[in-house]
Amino acid sequence: MKVNTYIKIVLILLSFSISINSCTKKKTEKQLFTEADSLLAVGEHQAALKAYREIVKLYPQTPGVPKALFLMGIIYLDNSKDEKAKEVFKKILKENPDYDLEKEFYDFAQESQNSGKPELAIDLYQQTIDFFPESSNKYKALFLTGFVYSEQLQDYDKAKEAYQKVMDYYPDCDLADDAKFMLENLGSDSLPKEVK
Repeated sequence: MKVNTYIKIVLILLSFSISINSCTKKKTEKQLFTEADSLLAVGEHQAALKAYREIVKLYPQTPGVPKALFLMGIIYLDNSKDEKAKEVFKKILKENPDYDLEKEFYDFAQESQNSGKPELAIDLYQQTIDFFPESSNKYKALFLTGFVYSEQLQDYDKAKEAYQKVMDYYPDCDLADDAKFMLENLGSDSLPKEVK
């Protein structure tokens, strides 16, 4: 009887030890990114945010940290936490000056635009404009903001404002004629539904 009790206690302690050990194993950066990206893809923002934070905490010196921070900022933007997003984006610029944040904004904005998230696309085009006011791509971000407003959100007043800025501030750019055309045809069915 005492032997059985002793064996049970040892087995319980052993299984407890194994379960604690498996819980404390550190996930690799790649595992955390896979988990976070999967959660983000299905709209589990809080869980994805937690995984991205873990990457930043556990792997602070790795090249993946700026991307994790960027995606945290995207989650904040998508959840209307603009100030929190700006803090994260500023942190990226300060701590990782070689990271191409402008390209990330622009690429993710286009991806959002094409995947049916027009509000997020506009936020990201605006971030491009705000963070990189001297950028040679500013007029493209303005034009695409107008396009999303006119063609995806049917907010013609805001579209007109964006297109007008392209024409006023960048009259010699390659999209000035397109902005004029879009202004002249706002609300018309003859406009393209997608920008390539």
